[in-house]
Amino acid sequence: MFVLSLPGLLAAEEPLSFTGKLRVELPHLLQLDKAAARPAGDSLRVCSYNVEHFGDGILDGTNVTPRMAEKHIRGVAAQLDEINPDIVVLQEVENALALRKLNDAMRSPYPVAFITRFQSFRGAEEKLNIAVLSRVRVGGMRELDFNGFKGRGRPPRGVLSFFVDLGDGRRLLIYGVHLKSNFGDRVKNEFQRLAAVKILRADADEMVARHPRYEWEILVLGDTNVDPEDKQFEKDPTFRPLRGWVDLWRGRPLAERTTLPTRRGDPALEFPPVTFDRFFASTNLTAAPWRVAPPQVLQRGVDTKNVFTLPGQGDVHVSDHYPAWVDVER
Repeated sequence: MFVLSLPGLLAAEEPLSFTGKLRVELPHLLQLDKAAARPAGDSLRVCSYNVEHFGDGILDGTNVTPRMAEKHIRGVAAQLDEINPDIVVLQEVENALALRKLNDAMRSPYPVAFITRFQSFRGAEEKLNIAVLSRVRVGGMRELDFNGFKGRGRPPRGVLSFFVDLGDGRRLLIYGVHLKSNFGDRVKNEFQRLAAVKILRADADEMVARHPRYEWEILVLGDTNVDPEDKQFEKDPTFRPLRGWVDLWRGRPLAERTTLPTRRGDPALEFPPVTFDRFFASTNLTAAPWRVAPPQVLQRGVDTKNVFTLPGQGDVHVSDHYPAWVDVER
């Protein structure tokens, strides 16, 4: 275990400040078939998918039966089979067993699989982990875990990070995120999201500075719980540390970029459609030799007619989010 201190990240006098150290650990290794994992080649499809409380079917609560869990697994697998990503970063995966069941359900299982082991504020095992499945070789797999921080402002969970060797001295550094939701106090939510993104940016800057022999392309993806083009987030500070990088969804019509659709059935829960599942790229990833294409989204797999439908319940609902992806090409 490597412990990294980030002094001065947040001012001590801030009411929502936190103290402690960022814990940088190796995520749980579920699958690593080095012979089957291929080099990057000339193109990579990288997908992000929040799979809504994706469990292993064991003691997942009175409302989630093993049959529903198995149907949930098959539904996610079908969505991913259609997109066919080289790398998929998943949010809200309960544990390694759930990830294994998903990989086994794929038309062609992935040779590389990792999952975080985040801890909740009370020290219990977090059920909303970040996982990665990859068909290409990956390196530098790290779990940036926030459980080493204490205080009201401590962000939840953490970040998953790894890189892909692109050849010719270039590496694609990927960060998978799942930032604080909008439930609860708005100021606290914004503070926690901003803190998480500050940590991510500081880590990326340090990685680039520590390894100057490589040209680093950077891609951040995941459920950010923020859409800067939605009116309620006009003043949200979450993405300020990413200034200088490119928000790849920015400016697209809402109908094209919706990743979290409105679900009907309860006026109190009928939120406007938004793009919470976002992609940010370093500027050099938008120019030759490697370019990231505009994001795409598979707008299928959400029961928009009934907000109370759970994953694996009925014939429509897989998750409350749509899967989205980008192609990185040479």
